[in-house]
Amino acid sequence: MEQKEQQGQLKRAMRPIDVWGLALGAIIGWGCFVLPGNAFLPKAGPLGTAVGMAIGATLILVIALSYGYLIRKFPLSGGEFIYTKKTMGKTNAFICGWGMILAYWSLIPLNATALGMISRYLFPGIIQFGHLYQVAGWDVYAGEVIVASLFIILMAIVNIRGIKQAAWTQTTIALTLVAGIFMVTLLILIQGPDLSNLAPALPTSQNWWKGVFAIVAMAPWAFIGFDCIPQSAEEYNFNHKKSTRIMVLAISIAALLYVAVNTITALGFQDGMSWEEMLVNLKSNNQIWATGYVVKMKLGIIGLTLLGIAMFCAVVSGMNAFYISTSRLMYAMAQDGALPSTFGKLGVKHGTPRNAILFVMVLSLFAPWFGREVLNWIVDMTSVGAAIVFAYTTASAAIWAIRHNHKLQAWIGFIGCIISVFFLSLLIVPGMPGYLSFQSRIILLVWIAIGIVFYALIHKKYKKVSDEHKIEEVKD
Repeated sequence: MEQKEQQGQLKRAMRPIDVWGLALGAIIGWGCFVLPGNAFLPKAGPLGTAVGMAIGATLILVIALSYGYLIRKFPLSGGEFIYTKKTMGKTNAFICGWGMILAYWSLIPLNATALGMISRYLFPGIIQFGHLYQVAGWDVYAGEVIVASLFIILMAIVNIRGIKQAAWTQTTIALTLVAGIFMVTLLILIQGPDLSNLAPALPTSQNWWKGVFAIVAMAPWAFIGFDCIPQSAEEYNFNHKKSTRIMVLAISIAALLYVAVNTITALGFQDGMSWEEMLVNLKSNNQIWATGYVVKMKLGIIGLTLLGIAMFCAVVSGMNAFYISTSRLMYAMAQDGALPSTFGKLGVKHGTPRNAILFVMVLSLFAPWFGREVLNWIVDMTSVGAAIVFAYTTASAAIWAIRHNHKLQAWIGFIGCIISVFFLSLLIVPGMPGYLSFQSRIILLVWIAIGIVFYALIHKKYKKVSDEHKIEEVKD
């Protein structure tokens, strides 16, 4: 007999450690392992990256305080969409939700295709079979498409089967990820590396402040994922007051992991050779993964295996986290009339938004066929989407706090909104360190245009739909 679906309550099965694993697993992805040699060191050096990451994390923590405040007030799936609707109305809520869907969804296939990238680094040629074509300089192989597709389907099944299973999987993977990076870092430090390898502390080819703020500009992208926490707020089995501490812990640990991997990459090069010299040397020899090269040189195959396990965990945990977040966001938007009602239904057996999960899966299955470079253009936009969503959330917190005479939170929300606009300016103002590429700007305009057309089609019905959720403030 075919399983019927109903609208009901999401199951409260997430423990504090599960929510921490959700956030950390979403924050730390493939970039933590690849960007030290490709972006962090070239842009800012060891010291500049550490300083930029610390500044970025601190600014994100200020924003996170507004999230914690609103989670306590409105512990509902949909997070930022719900907060914006309550304070600024449905039109602004749709804009916020539309940006979030792209930001969250795009990170699922990006992480899936990173599995092929890991294979290219660790096991060259294993799944690079069946060359199909080339897109923007990236070779697309049938083997990589198959592997990415299998993981996309597998993580969809895990999420359909229930939040408890998805949360347990996420927690286990996140803990393994942290342990892997910790072990690799400890083993390299135990060897007593040459600290002179960290010189120069900042790149010699550009002004130090440009390098530092280039890293700060990446903060919305680097830390996107902590905002997955409110998407599953209806599924907590604990007091929502703990959510702020969980976010602070996840963001702080993530910043330390970024800095640790970047530092051991610079520190682990050959004695007497600076990281700048080594990057030039690696590039001339077509060695495109500096961190992997360093770990293999210092720790051999055992170290490289540990690093590969940590990187694999980062990729899978990112996929799982954004499956959870995207499906819960779509569930909330559908209940409000902003998306087709089918996405607002829960499966009776598992109590999960099955239709939303399946839709995300099908959409994600198309992405590997376009090649990783095209996906990178899309994901470059996620910082813009994240900055806009951060601005909406912090502004919502400020508005709600002013209405209820919570003066300290009003100031925190106001400062968070300024920080969010600052992040946005780094990305969209020409000449700024994080200014988007031409391709990313075109895709961003296309997504905005699609959103305008879609909203024009649904806005009359959307405005008339009453809330399925009783959005009432929860008293502390």
